[in-house]
Amino acid sequence: MDNETLFYICGIVLAVSALTVSFVGLKMKDFPGKALPAVILWFAVFVLAATTFAVRYSGEEHEAKAAEYAKFNEEIEKGQTSGPYENEGGALGGETEQNEEQAEKEAEGSVEGEEPVGPTEGSQEGEGAQTPEPHGAEGKSTKSGEGEQSKSATGKTSGGNAQASATTLKLAASPTELAFDKESLTAKAGKVTIDFDNPAAIEHNVVIEQNGKELAGFEPITEGEESETAELKPGTYTFFCSVPGHRQAGMEGTLTVK
Repeated sequence: MDNETLFYICGIVLAVSALTVSFVGLKMKDFPGKALPAVILWFAVFVLAATTFAVRYSGEEHEAKAAEYAKFNEEIEKGQTSGPYENEGGALGGETEQNEEQAEKEAEGSVEGEEPVGPTEGSQEGEGAQTPEPHGAEGKSTKSGEGEQSKSATGKTSGGNAQASATTLKLAASPTELAFDKESLTAKAGKVTIDFDNPAAIEHNVVIEQNGKELAGFEPITEGEESETAELKPGTYTFFCSVPGHRQAGMEGTLTVK
């Protein structure tokens, strides 16, 4: 049996034993009498066992959460797109790179595809004379090419800015209460980073979820700072502290991504 089951068994035995001792004590005036040491020993054993299994179960739960957060952060660092919160649908990474490549090809095509305004070499030989170019034609051609290159370059730059757009949010825990300093946060779609500060000696962390599914988070910390980053689409998310009991005490808020 696991530690959780053993903890509940010890708790049930203690509760039943307490009720039994109370009932017998009401019925028998001399109880517990000589049996007092045995009664004390009985309760001491099960209290100690319940405490031991509770501590061990809490440690196992903490290790499981830490491993889960470490896996989330590792997926973010490696740039995996198969995770629950990493670049869903490929809209933020792959499409932007394709747009840049297409803009570069259009720029090269516009420069190579321009035909000279003046007569070609073959026409000069056939006619035996050079036909003068219209005044200002060369300048017009040059300006046209530069304009198209400028438009392509502008398109590439705007695509790069869209890819590089990011939002950094500040969030802190109360040094004396189980609460965040903000109940709501707002960010732009894309890479969202939360810089978290915990000045208290009590463990806190920040987890982002949507529709009950955890998307990002990190291991609880005390008296320190930590950051987490996730690629988020427009929508409404929830941020909270996953330490047992803290969310129920009010350590949660709403993250709106536009």
